[in-house]
Amino acid sequence: MKYRQSIETVALAMLVLVANGFVMAVLTMVEAEAGERTAAMPPIVVEPAKSATLPELMTKLRNERLVYVGETHTAYGDHVLQLDVLRAMAAHEGELAVGVEWFQARFQPVLDDYLAGRISEAEFLRDTEYYERWRFDYRLYRPIVRFARENGIPIIALNADQELTSEIRRVGIDGLSGELRRELPDDYDFSDKTYEELLREIFDLHQSEDAQFQRFLEVQLTWDESMAQRVAAYLQQHPAGRILVLAGKGHVSTRAGIPARVTRRTGIRGTTIATFSPSSTLSNEADYLVLANDENLPPAGLMGVFLDEREDGVFVKGFGHDSPAQQAGVSEGDLIVSIDGQPIHHFADVKIQTIDKRPGDEIELTYSHQRVLLGPETRSARFKLAGESPH
Repeated sequence: MKYRQSIETVALAMLVLVANGFVMAVLTMVEAEAGERTAAMPPIVVEPAKSATLPELMTKLRNERLVYVGETHTAYGDHVLQLDVLRAMAAHEGELAVGVEWFQARFQPVLDDYLAGRISEAEFLRDTEYYERWRFDYRLYRPIVRFARENGIPIIALNADQELTSEIRRVGIDGLSGELRRELPDDYDFSDKTYEELLREIFDLHQSEDAQFQRFLEVQLTWDESMAQRVAAYLQQHPAGRILVLAGKGHVSTRAGIPARVTRRTGIRGTTIATFSPSSTLSNEADYLVLANDENLPPAGLMGVFLDEREDGVFVKGFGHDSPAQQAGVSEGDLIVSIDGQPIHHFADVKIQTIDKRPGDEIELTYSHQRVLLGPETRSARFKLAGESPH
């Protein structure tokens, strides 16, 4: 896979829009019919003479101790921007760390082991339970993690544990047991009513039971306060250090999520950066917006199977349309034994073994087929992987 090699090459494709108002051209908005505008906000104009390229912005921010880059988790372009900002910050001397939402705090030792080269990437993904807890295509994040590893940059797992937020969702903060209460952030600020109103709008789109809103609010605050606490701890423990925080736009935009809560703890405001989205007003509330070309990950190679993980292994639950595995003889209920000779014990093992595969790549799948009267039989099949079905 080919990733951008330097911040300079990216400058040709990006223009930074200062949020308080400079512009270069009228952005084309989507229209349903002539004269009928459907965009969430009016066209914005960028004036090149007053706008900066991304390298120019990063030079301006070279002494900034705290930078946030928001993301839409599935948007590859957002992660390319995050990597570009990381490269630019790493080019300047001084301590630097990256704080990320993608890993939960309990797995910090595993993250440290991988960055130090003590465990493999497969062990790292398996032991952080990445595919169970975060689930988004790891290829979106891999270049960032690898860059940090290759350049000796620590990564801080910011997120609250799933066990904590799940229990808050079930019983609320006041209903937590003593053990889980000890995992709560050191402080909560419930006073921001604008933050609460924004969450209310999101809640009302998906929920019908108003009584559950307080728990929804408590979960969101637990995420934001927990991540802010860990960012603040780094800044306090490293007086000369800088940190780049990578988290969802909902945690960064409007500053009401993580940024305001870091400021409350440290007095440091920090700078927020995000890609510009013409269809969203909320996610465009940042100090600097970046106009960038849309980018997509290369298509992944697919076996075309639905999987069922059980205590005794990973089984084939069903098949997608034109599944190459099914065409090669694999049946529902078969137990996957190995892929290209590597043992498969968990769903994560399947993801890890196929992460670099593309449509048309060939794999060898070994599986156990249960025969009605004769018992299990180990079989192998070689087949080429398919691509994603057209939408």
